[in-house]
Amino acid sequence: MSATVLAPATSNYTELLARVKAAGLLHKKPSFYVIRLVILSIAALGLWTAGGFIGASGAHDSLIIPAAFAIAGLLGIVSAQFGFIAHEASHRQIFRNNKWNDWTGLFLANLFAGLSYGFWMRKHNKHHQKPNQIGQDPDIAIRVLSFTVESRDEKRGIERWISNRQGYLFPFLLFLTGFDLLLDSFQALRRTDRSVGIRTLEFSLMVIRQTAPYVVMGAMFGWLWAIALWVFMMMIFGFFMGAAFAPNHKGMPLVPRDVKLDFFERQVVTSRNIRGSWLKDNLMGGLNYQVEHHLFPSMARPYLKRAHDIVMAYCNDKNITLVEMNLISSYTAIIVYLNKVGLSKNSDPFVCPMVADMRPRS
Repeated sequence: MSATVLAPATSNYTELLARVKAAGLLHKKPSFYVIRLVILSIAALGLWTAGGFIGASGAHDSLIIPAAFAIAGLLGIVSAQFGFIAHEASHRQIFRNNKWNDWTGLFLANLFAGLSYGFWMRKHNKHHQKPNQIGQDPDIAIRVLSFTVESRDEKRGIERWISNRQGYLFPFLLFLTGFDLLLDSFQALRRTDRSVGIRTLEFSLMVIRQTAPYVVMGAMFGWLWAIALWVFMMMIFGFFMGAAFAPNHKGMPLVPRDVKLDFFERQVVTSRNIRGSWLKDNLMGGLNYQVEHHLFPSMARPYLKRAHDIVMAYCNDKNITLVEMNLISSYTAIIVYLNKVGLSKNSDPFVCPMVADMRPRS
């Protein structure tokens, strides 16, 4: 699905920003994140305590392993929630002090989500600068997914085989997101320009986060079951991370390499909102308000819903189309898009329409 927009005047974003500021939506709200971190920490502690009780009880042996997998899955969800807050810290959404944001993000990402904060910062900042732009956005340069026919044709072996079937395989590939991010994190720590001390700290925290659960699960349920439980926890963690980020841009128009867009136009035309609810707002870390997040990346999560009302009213006033759909429809659009690219024998069918979409309507 593509978005048709007017070529906006340079004052569009300035005018919208003024409305958002007037509503007081750019203030920080650290209390929201502190309360959330306390709740998540209590939930994680409760799950580990329940796992220890189940492992030590020895009663009802037939229920021990299913219960252990249920706890591992819930721990994967909690880890993803820690990851979402680390993402928000990287955007300076929590505190006014940038150092506080960075240290919070570093510990949450490395020790609680098990991923490199430095790697995420570099990768995600590039994405925000030029979302969905060919050759610029790292989120459309993925090992096993192709967003253009040219990218698909460059792949070989198993990556090419997967790309040819990527639409059908996409829901299953989400379960591998955590492993992909973990591999990228370790690789990034080898070639980063950050200080040796920070790299060592990140590496140490990541190792603790990835090995400690395995050791504890091994003591509770045995080493072979511990491997299966760790893998399952990573799969659920990756699925929730991937499932929250995937609907936001995938299947939206691509920006050709040499096309220049202003900030407002770039963020609106390449982003997709997911209609919210209390459950979606929480499970997706506020990322269902993707247009607002891209327009105001430092906005605290509690204000995104109110900002959405302002952005929608503004777009309606200016006759600008903002793409918004429910979660199932967004995944349907993604699967259709990926299949068209994977199965296409011609040049990419999604780039040229993008150029047409950018033209002013008469």
